[in-house]
Amino acid sequence: MRTRPLCNFPSWLPTLARCYHSTSAPSHIRVLEDTYPTDDYTNLTPSISSKLSRRLHAQQGHPISTLRTIIESHFPDFAHLSSLSPIVTPYQNFDSLSFPADHPGRAKTDSYYINRNTMLRTHTSAHEVEVFAKGTERWLLTADVYRRDEIDASHYPVFHQMEGAKIFGTDASSIEKIEQESQRLEHQLALSNIDIEDVQHVSKTNPAQTSHDVRSSEVTAKNLKLYLNSLMYKLFAGVAGTSKGDPLRVRWIEAYFPFTGPSYEVEVFFRGKWLEILGCGVVLQSTLDRAGTQQLTVASS
Repeated sequence: MRTRPLCNFPSWLPTLARCYHSTSAPSHIRVLEDTYPTDDYTNLTPSISSKLSRRLHAQQGHPISTLRTIIESHFPDFAHLSSLSPIVTPYQNFDSLSFPADHPGRAKTDSYYINRNTMLRTHTSAHEVEVFAKGTERWLLTADVYRRDEIDASHYPVFHQMEGAKIFGTDASSIEKIEQESQRLEHQLALSNIDIEDVQHVSKTNPAQTSHDVRSSEVTAKNLKLYLNSLMYKLFAGVAGTSKGDPLRVRWIEAYFPFTGPSYEVEVFFRGKWLEILGCGVVLQSTLDRAGTQQLTVASS
């Protein structure tokens, strides 16, 4: 018995004929434990949604979890956070951090949206305001983050970040305490097999924020750099510079981020080339104001 074809086209269109089955988009989607309405911004795929529960950074024995543990051990007096939900609002992800309205990261081509009002975080900084608002003055946050990247040797839509931040007071006694801490770190690094190529803490091309005292900004930025130089040494000295004639090479580069100023990037010379490790800087005062925090702070991710 012959069956009737689903579609029938003239015989002279054999290479052009296609049949489409049209279905309407679902009005709601389930993400983790909740259901959300969809709209014209919805672009979260089942493939990405299925990754949300994996939490590799919390799986004991996984390399990402091991790295997290090593870094946390370097900052034992910091709060160690790793359980915040990847579902945030565009306000948390962008507006609370002073991203401009036309920033390309807001586009549906760059970020995963559940709907116009809900998305997957693209960076750990999406949680800065909420963590600062709780009164946590020094913290590390490890999390899975999501961006609509093309998949290649160095890009994947799901990856992990760790961010650290520390609140500093701006009064004279607080500044003195920071300087004493920096002197201790400088002494430690002077005894280490490390070669650091630095840039000015504050410059015309990488200025302090207008609401910040330049002196305080310089002291804060210097302390940030020293802490991260010591972390780079802990992470890489055993594999990227072990002999007296071959020290670990670290270099600092001026950078721009919408939510810090001054801002920097850090690179380590590893296996014959410079490897970008992180970006960091002094958190914008506007971010701290939104969290109800008045002091100066630094952060890196």
